[in-house]
Amino acid sequence: MQKKLILIAIYLFVINCSSSIKEITKDSVYDSFGVVYSDVNPVKVAGYKLLIVEPYFYSREDILEFHSRGIKVIAYLSLGEVNESRRYFEEFKSIGLKGKNENHGSYYIDLSKKRVKDKFLKQIVPELFSYGYDGLFLDTIDAVAPYTVRRNMEQDMVELIKGIKLANPSKILIQNAGFFLLDQTSEYVNAVAIEDIASGYNFDTNEYLVKSEEEFQERLKLVDSMFYAYQIPFLIIDFEPVNTTNELLRSRLDKAGYPYFISNIGFDGLPIKPKSNTKLKKGV
Repeated sequence: MQKKLILIAIYLFVINCSSSIKEITKDSVYDSFGVVYSDVNPVKVAGYKLLIVEPYFYSREDILEFHSRGIKVIAYLSLGEVNESRRYFEEFKSIGLKGKNENHGSYYIDLSKKRVKDKFLKQIVPELFSYGYDGLFLDTIDAVAPYTVRRNMEQDMVELIKGIKLANPSKILIQNAGFFLLDQTSEYVNAVAIEDIASGYNFDTNEYLVKSEEEFQERLKLVDSMFYAYQIPFLIIDFEPVNTTNELLRSRLDKAGYPYFISNIGFDGLPIKPKSNTKLKKGV
């Protein structure tokens, strides 16, 4: 009798999970997304449902033009690092920075300071949404990862992400990496981006890499495990040089079944027509 009850419980659990997965895999804005950090003309963009962009290149009128084409526009926002080109760099510098990221030339932000979190919540984020952006792409969360000297700011990062969502519940928040925080942030973000699944980039040698089949399968297992654990969309971002097309990458990612986008490491330029995954089964 006890064995039967266990089997019934397992069956009901599987059915419930399958039902939840079907809800997540419905068609949505994520199944043809793109990322571009160079300035693109909204009039020339078509076929995308969602674009992640460098926000200060665009005006309110530009965002309206994107919207008229059925495209939701997500503003890039770095939470863990700040570049010297940002208009608020000097203020963060005066508060105090926590080292430099030599790969990108940016500096780590001291999120432990209330003044910094207030700057994001009361000025930077509201200003971005005033332009008409549909959401935020939250980057550099790994700046407070457990393997860094800034790991003591982990809860500050969680508090900041939670604060952004609670203040803007209707906006789309996409978390880039930072998987060590998903137990605490998954309820506040709408999707998660993960890079380097079938390919990668070596910053030491400035080379693009295609992962071995074994490496690819390991990365895919990681995505699968998180997708089933958190029941939210996962978006794959992979890399290849400008003006090249690696069919191996596309074949692998088509079979993986997640929404994906392939670009150069600087996200410079945008394919005129996005590549839609006709075999999509695990996106939103």
